[in-house]
Amino acid sequence: MRDVSIPLAADDPVAVALKDPTIRTRLQNFARALLGKRAAELSPTQRQAEVEVILQEAVMRAWKHRDRFDVSKDVVKWINGFIINVARELAKKRCHDPTSPPQEGPGLESLAVDPSRSVEDAVLDTQFASDLLERLPPTDRDIVRMKYWEDLTCAEIGQRIGMQENAVRVRLHRAIQKLKQVCGATGEGKS
Repeated sequence: MRDVSIPLAADDPVAVALKDPTIRTRLQNFARALLGKRAAELSPTQRQAEVEVILQEAVMRAWKHRDRFDVSKDVVKWINGFIINVARELAKKRCHDPTSPPQEGPGLESLAVDPSRSVEDAVLDTQFASDLLERLPPTDRDIVRMKYWEDLTCAEIGQRIGMQENAVRVRLHRAIQKLKQVCGATGEGKS
């Protein structure tokens, strides 16, 4: 990865984080994880190039908005918010590039929960959620899907999978916490 020259200021946590090779590796791994299913379609060289594009743009945005960083927060999670947004934008751009005929399936309009949101945003959110769920163990993934897609109660989920209701609640809570941790649970903030 090319080094973007960033003047190191002792009191600037964003500059310190961006110069730290360990943090850069963590950010690169996070960007790679966001490729999700798309990563399987790419060669290793293409995958690395896409990760670099995402990371470079996210780093530039973080550097540009470094004055907005709240020093009481985790700088890595803050930068991850930029990475998430850049990855979403690139995925959205790919949706507009016709590369193959559309696959059979439900109409795109049925994916939009909020009619005021664009179909593209709803599709991106669905893809993003699906990619995040793939990072959970199968049982936790099933619990989250039953809770939020099938709208089952924890008691109903427990009956379906043979688990106590309280155990389902604990697994669900931990799964949601892991998903929040994986995606950084913070965003770029207001622009």
